[in-house]
Amino acid sequence: MFWSLSFHLLPDEEIVDDSTRKKSSGIKPAYSVFLTNKRAIFRFDSLGSSLTQSFFYHEIVDIKPCRRFFLPYVGIKTKKQDFLLNIADADYWSEKIVEMKGNAPQVTGGRTPSFSPQDKKRELFDMLVTLREKSLLTDEEFNEKVRRLDSLKF
Repeated sequence: MFWSLSFHLLPDEEIVDDSTRKKSSGIKPAYSVFLTNKRAIFRFDSLGSSLTQSFFYHEIVDIKPCRRFFLPYVGIKTKKQDFLLNIADADYWSEKIVEMKGNAPQVTGGRTPSFSPQDKKRELFDMLVTLREKSLLTDEEFNEKVRRLDSLKF
């Protein structure tokens, strides 16, 4: 599982299904769901955010739909932590994730796919840009952090 400010597809990764294509009624859920051939991605859809949380299928130990205060949630259990995410049609997405988990290639040794140094730097730079756009960094702080980022060796 990892958090990012926006999601970029990994090499050879394709979106198979997503909740933005489906109509939902009632209260708008907090997360949109994107299923790829490698992982389940949950994008927080509030206040103009693009914060995402993703789980590689091999990381998911258990997944169950549930309700809290009459709102649909999906409970995701990993080896390290349990998560509760508010999504529309939790029953459908739970079943779909279990199906995708069964079809996903097995990862040996418990290793997650690694990112290239350029991908890591691009992700960090995107985070800095977002912080600057939200006025959480001044121009001076932004420039200093970009210089530090350029000097990093991965």
